[in-house]
Amino acid sequence: MEPTIDHKDLLITRYISGNATEAEKEELQRWISESPANKKIFDNTQRIWDKTPKYFTKEQQESDLNKIKHQIAERDARFGKKVNLKNWFVRAAAILVLPIMLGIGWYLGHSGLQAKTAVCEVSAPQGQISKCVLADGTQVWLNAGSTLSYDAMWNGNIRDVKLDGEAYFIVAKNKKKPFVVTSGQAQIKVLGTIFNLKAYPNENLIEATLEEGKIEFSLTKGNAEPIELKPGDQLVYHVAEKKIELGVVETYLHTAWKDGKYVFKDANLQTIVHELERLYDVKIHTENDSLLNLRFRGMFEYDQNIFSALETLERTTNLRYRMNGRDIWLQ
Repeated sequence: MEPTIDHKDLLITRYISGNATEAEKEELQRWISESPANKKIFDNTQRIWDKTPKYFTKEQQESDLNKIKHQIAERDARFGKKVNLKNWFVRAAAILVLPIMLGIGWYLGHSGLQAKTAVCEVSAPQGQISKCVLADGTQVWLNAGSTLSYDAMWNGNIRDVKLDGEAYFIVAKNKKKPFVVTSGQAQIKVLGTIFNLKAYPNENLIEATLEEGKIEFSLTKGNAEPIELKPGDQLVYHVAEKKIELGVVETYLHTAWKDGKYVFKDANLQTIVHELERLYDVKIHTENDSLLNLRFRGMFEYDQNIFSALETLERTTNLRYRMNGRDIWLQ
């Protein structure tokens, strides 16, 4: 059964953050007076709130959320469950303020529960970028429409994760336990490095771009030898054609998305349309397929809306657009 968010947690959250209505305050006071256990829960949460800073950066919130995910996974894994936390955390991030999360983390952190395996999943919905910090300290940015799954315990001799979509990794170094990313037909092996991997399941391309360190790219099928990449290298694997291309690129063009920016340098409209659809969760149509070959140089930012992006296209090309709901036509 999927975990649910307790109504009393929401009441406590609203009360200690100063957002509770009078009716909610009365309801909470009645609940607290019902038992010593209820009062203890409230007091623990209030104490944690009082001891935490009043302002948290987005990175701090994401880091704390990820830590709690690990702790909940460890608890549930004791009962032999496979844990899928994606949907619960999307809802929790939307309606729970951080001190309640810290309260849950404090409780689980002191429970002393052990686990043998706990499969966790972190996702970035369409139109959003997510960041998480894994148990080994590895930082991962997930692009829109991407999912990362992994065993939070990592009891084997590798730190293995599975990626569907695109992610930027800053891998914590551990020579005794390599970090391995599997995505579709590709596998990346590293010890400690910074790289970007793009491998959406519905796309024909897998792209590995190395910013710092060293990685080995190999295919999960066949007997081909691994290919070693140096900083600045990008390997592109054409899935249908089973073809590999290796070249040197401006890495920031392929990693700027983690900073909320999409930078294009001589990209065709087809590529841009594909990115905009994922970024803004829209469907873009062209009234003439020849438009897809138009070249474009520029940048879109996440904090812009779709109208700003379309107006940027209009200013730099002869394109015009019209919209109907989430459908956009270019002409």
